[in-house]
Amino acid sequence: MKVAILGAGCYRTHAASGITNFTRACEVAEKVGKPEIAMTHSTVIMGAELLELAGVDEVVISDPVFDNEFKVIDDFAYEDVIAAHKEDPETIMPQIRAKVNEVAKELPKPPKGAIHFTHPEDVGFKVTTDDNEAVNDADFIMTWFPKGDMQPGIIEKFIDDIKPGAIVTHACTIPTTKFSKIFAEKHGDLVTSPGTLNVTSYHPGAVPEMKGQVYIAEGFASNDAIDTLFELGQKARGNAYKMPAELLGPVCDMCSALTAITYAGLLGYRDSVMNVLGAPAGFAQMMAKESLEQVTALMDKVGIDKMEESLDPGALLGTADSMNFGSTSEVLPTILEALNKRAGK
Repeated sequence: MKVAILGAGCYRTHAASGITNFTRACEVAEKVGKPEIAMTHSTVIMGAELLELAGVDEVVISDPVFDNEFKVIDDFAYEDVIAAHKEDPETIMPQIRAKVNEVAKELPKPPKGAIHFTHPEDVGFKVTTDDNEAVNDADFIMTWFPKGDMQPGIIEKFIDDIKPGAIVTHACTIPTTKFSKIFAEKHGDLVTSPGTLNVTSYHPGAVPEMKGQVYIAEGFASNDAIDTLFELGQKARGNAYKMPAELLGPVCDMCSALTAITYAGLLGYRDSVMNVLGAPAGFAQMMAKESLEQVTALMDKVGIDKMEESLDPGALLGTADSMNFGSTSEVLPTILEALNKRAGK
């Protein structure tokens, strides 16, 4: 199997955030005995996993930055980074971030410049600046492009070189629904003819060098293609999840914290009212739908920044506490405490 990766990434935004580390990269490096993998990031760690853990035959990475200022920082010994991550990543990450931020002051942003710690060639990739060359005969094309409105212009340049049956994925910056629409608009028969193009996601759900996980969107690819990617993801990333394409954003992007709270509450509510109170599923669902729809309607009406002006968080303290039983009691006390802190503000 040939994998084409379009986009190499740059560590500067990760360093600036101050919250990332190389936990997953170090884990893979030690598992396969290749220390140079320990400081790979973005698509490079994902490609290294496919080569070393999933057994793909070839990985080609394409990015215009390879003809520009591709800076490899070699100030840190891979073995030291691995050792630090076994105990506490923060014993070494502040120095790494500081170095990146220092280099970033003088280095242009992608695609004119990028900051890495390991050259992709050193982990077994072929490197090119030609997307057409990269996707030629590729079975799996992993894209890591800039924001969504820039992607149609990039994709149209190589779309005719994608072979029938290939899997094409995005990692972030665009919903799968919009990603698929680009291919349908540029080359409709690739998408409408069964099995000729399989559009989905290979989304890490976080910075990929931190966590071994991947999210695969269903709805725009054949079942066989999804199963193939799911198997690759399990081997390469360690954890793989299939889900409807529409849920990828709520689960993987910044609103995931809200989705987690909402989903945990929904499941707890369901079990409490059905298993303890004996409410039928239809009634429980009707009430849940009213709750979700009306809170969303309130946000749309007044704005997320003014919700407390219309609904005092304290109003729920005397009602929701009556549901503090069954599965709901596993999550509700913390929620009530949070609401109490905001009450009356």
